Amino acid sequence: MVRIDRRTFLGVAGASVLGAGSGCLDRAAVVPLRETTLDGVGVVPLNVPEDANTVTTQVVGHRGPDDAFSGEAIGVIVANGTTATAEVTISIERRDLFSWTSLYEGHLGLAANTRVDFVLRDPATYRIRVSTPDASGETKLSKSEFDCNEKAFSLVVTDEGVDQSSLSTTMGCGP
Repeated sequence: MVRIDRRTFLGVAGASVLGAGSGCLDRAAVVPLRETTLDGVGVVPLNVPEDANTVTTQVVGHRGPDDAFSGEAIGVIVANGTTATAEVTISIERRDLFSWTSLYEGHLGLAANTRVDFVLRDPATYRIRVSTPDASGETKLSKSEFDCNEKAFSLVVTDEGVDQSSLSTTMGCGP
């Protein structure tokens, strides 16, 4: 019979836990961002111009639309509500264990009455920032926002700055 002392056992067990955990953390740190042709944002907050054309829809996250355990995806709309092209910087970050991880950083010349849609699939805490040369706005989404309700958040560039809004269905989430 092989005998193992307590220190050796704890060292091997600790290394195993760290090795297994590092694989999980590594996967969480790499979140795919991909363009889609599917309609991604169902509900649209009232501050988004009705006639705003969607330039692109980007899907953020690993989970698919039919994943029963992920809750509803959350839509984020960045729109230009002015009558001229707006130079817009968009930043999307995800809160990981100890820090914010950048998922998207883009600088766009967003034409009048256009928008960019993002669909966040993975439940997590997110920070979305929008800035122009004259103004900036930021919204944070907590992990608890990912429930059975359909939600969308918007950051709209206006002549006065960056207007923020949100819209959600109000279903009870339960069996």
